Amino acid sequence: MNLCFKWRRRDGSTVEFSPTKGWTSDDPAKNEWLSKLNETFSATPVIPPSVLNWLQQECQLIEFDTA
Repeated sequence: MNLCFKWRRRDGSTVEFSPTKGWTSDDPAKNEWLSKLNETFSATPVIPPSVLNWLQQECQLIEFDTA
């Protein structure tokens, strides 16, 4: 089972997780931060504590897929 998630930030940008791409964002600054996390964590649906805290404070889950 592949778990894919998509969140919308307060500023309208999006953050996504997929097993094939890892963490991505359409915001260049956030995408750079998330790309560094991809190097640290494997592409599994594990949310690092720093990202989980940020998602809870700044984002709303808008899509979930079990493709």
